[in-house]
Amino acid sequence: MTRHLQNLLPAIVAAACLLGVTTTLANPSSSPNIIIILTDDMGYGDIGAYGATRIQTPHIDEMADRGLTLTNGYASANVCTPSRAGLLTGRYPIRSGLAWKVLEANDSRALPPSEETIAELVKRAGYKTGMVGKWHLGGLPKHNPLIHGFDYFYGVPHSNDMPGFALYEGTREIESPVNQGLLTQRYTGAATAFIDEHPDHPFLLFFAHTFPHIPLYASEAFAGKSAAGVYGDVIEEIDWSTGEIVAALKRNNLLDNTLLIFTSDNGPFFEGSTRGLKGGKGNTWEGGYRVPFIISWPEIIEAGRVDGTLTANIDLLPTIAEILELQPSADLVDGSSMLGIFRNETSRPARYFYYFNNEAVVGLRDQEWKYLTHTYYTGSIGAFEKFDQLPGFNASYDLLFDARGEDGEAYSVADRHPDVLLRMQGELASSRKEFDKLRTRPAETTYPR
Repeated sequence: MTRHLQNLLPAIVAAACLLGVTTTLANPSSSPNIIIILTDDMGYGDIGAYGATRIQTPHIDEMADRGLTLTNGYASANVCTPSRAGLLTGRYPIRSGLAWKVLEANDSRALPPSEETIAELVKRAGYKTGMVGKWHLGGLPKHNPLIHGFDYFYGVPHSNDMPGFALYEGTREIESPVNQGLLTQRYTGAATAFIDEHPDHPFLLFFAHTFPHIPLYASEAFAGKSAAGVYGDVIEEIDWSTGEIVAALKRNNLLDNTLLIFTSDNGPFFEGSTRGLKGGKGNTWEGGYRVPFIISWPEIIEAGRVDGTLTANIDLLPTIAEILELQPSADLVDGSSMLGIFRNETSRPARYFYYFNNEAVVGLRDQEWKYLTHTYYTGSIGAFEKFDQLPGFNASYDLLFDARGEDGEAYSVADRHPDVLLRMQGELASSRKEFDKLRTRPAETTYPR
């Protein structure tokens, strides 16, 4: 059944954790297959499992019913390139030099070969690796996924609104211009073929959809079918694609021991639902960073769970490393393993999550609080610190939100919790000392002077 989170009480979940409710789960029978399905610009509220009603997503909802729905899952950036860098490396994207905006079609920047990706990590455990879909971490063919640990690649170099949008197989360009109406179907065919080719060998599949990034295209089978316009058609086709992935796992008897992850690279742009979260793609309100995050692994994860623990896409690499008993090669990994969450262990280590706008740390949150100093909307910028510098304005204007509250970021409670505010200010200052040293360019002006 489709579960709508507005009917769930987060307080009940929190109480269960406090009471020490746990589930004893067996270890996997062998190294799990790993599939990461990543959408582009999908909103937190675009899936039935998160409350969508106008868009029908039965296959993704079934995945949620079979596994774990995370309600505080985050992308590591508010736009495409840095978020993908964070997901694949387990590190905030500023560490790989990719925190500044997105890569353009002819950009000289790319994911450095020195960064260990999830693909390179699992190859140390003997995995076969494949990527299907949008790369956006360096121009093709020079910066192909094949040099970052993937054995197979079928996809496109960057966003579908950029010049040079071509379809590649390996290092070979096979179509330009691309028939975008067929992209989701063709991606799905390549992804399921990869699964069918490796029924007896552990594999990693990174399946990164082009959509719902604009311009939007759906195949004839889905065009005009959704109650949410073309955007809804696109999401419903992605849902169909997810069902095809699950069907391929089932026919190869692989579903139970496959770690299947569904998430988005950031929040929605012009269309899409945040389910009431403020903001969207490109800004530091919750709508830009908080994304769908559904994980299925029947051998380990109890079916139908909903968990509000603070998590992020940078947690995937350290999670996989712990599962495979591997040590990441990077000196510092920012993510934390989610294996304890998978097993429903009661311990939830304290952590901070940092919000970046380009190379600037502009906010942070922990499990209970969010502190924000800047926010950005398309076509405008806003920095709250500017009010601290106005003549006659003696009080600082800091935004502190109760991350557990029902009204999201509607009202700051900074003046009600001075101890929390002071702690968050101190942590923000410490993080800026660390991350500012990694800048690739001087700090940008954050508001009109």
